[in-house]
Amino acid sequence: MLSPGTNSPDVVIGLEAALSKAWHPVGTVAELAATPGGCAPLPVRLLGRDLGIADSGSGPVCFTDRCAHRSVRLSVGAVEDGCLRCAYHGWAYGADGRCVEVPSLPDGPIPARAAVTRHDCAVAYDLVWVRLDGSVPTPLPVHTAWDEPGMRVLSGAPYEWSASALRRIENIIDLSHFAFVHDGSLGRRDQPVPPVPEVTRVGPELRFTYDPPAVSDELSEHALATATEYRLVMPTTVDLRFTYPDGRARHLWFHCTPLDASHCRTYWTMARTDDHDGDDDAYLAFQDRVVGEDEPVATSHVPPDWLPLEPGVEISVHTDKVSIEYRRWLRDLAFDALSGPTAFAHALGLTGGEAALDIDGTTR
Repeated sequence: MLSPGTNSPDVVIGLEAALSKAWHPVGTVAELAATPGGCAPLPVRLLGRDLGIADSGSGPVCFTDRCAHRSVRLSVGAVEDGCLRCAYHGWAYGADGRCVEVPSLPDGPIPARAAVTRHDCAVAYDLVWVRLDGSVPTPLPVHTAWDEPGMRVLSGAPYEWSASALRRIENIIDLSHFAFVHDGSLGRRDQPVPPVPEVTRVGPELRFTYDPPAVSDELSEHALATATEYRLVMPTTVDLRFTYPDGRARHLWFHCTPLDASHCRTYWTMARTDDHDGDDDAYLAFQDRVVGEDEPVATSHVPPDWLPLEPGVEISVHTDKVSIEYRRWLRDLAFDALSGPTAFAHALGLTGGEAALDIDGTTR
């Protein structure tokens, strides 16, 4: 999937293995409910695979979007009595993925191989999440503001970019681009030198704090430019908390889902403890402005896929410390994934792969 010379084959294979062990949102609960009649499957894509999401009546299920009979997309079918029915010949699949009915063969037998692949599926933060490889009990990424008392949480509209999910995450955590890409909105071109934070690994996270340089007094009241705690959750979630001197707190949360090596879909929220009666649209609009400033730059990488994790492919400097640590972490995770589930679980701070974390970060 990667261009020659960008990463070694082992890094590519390991990186994709690591990403497949993580949870990724593939759609919103609202998008699933908005399918025809509220019961049609929702076609989605993750890591180059075409999938479908359907509400079986007891919660969403995820399946490979291909009927075992004649390879028609099951997402053009329907959910009937808790089963997924193909639109072509009516084959029906139960919640476990096995075919339970072949209408043209009422007396059976149903072929033993007649089944579709199921994948782990969960709902959190009004999003439908999927994990392609459940060999390691990886946690759902933390969202520290979602259930926090006093936080007003707004969900922004998801958006797709022609860029790697890893490039998009690196764009979010890149501290030295503010002065140029966001001159006048989040930074100033005459103050191009950012603080260089200490970056630490804590279980399945990278963490650092950032205190931005002073910017214009005319900065929008909806801008988020103050002391910031970054939590980068393996491998494509960023949880940011902004704390103001007067005690106010605001929050941004992003997850960049890798549709394939060079396309991503970003899910995001914005939250605040103050101005609950204020105009929500104004807060969302400011974030849309920031995204609009980022997009033409962050979608112009050559090549557009993944991140180069091999030393020397790109030139880094001291003020790129956060992205350097992110790339080093991704490379480590790639090789841990190649070493097997136990090594990967250990790298994430999971006790031998036997314990998982709840979405609030506590062990269960």
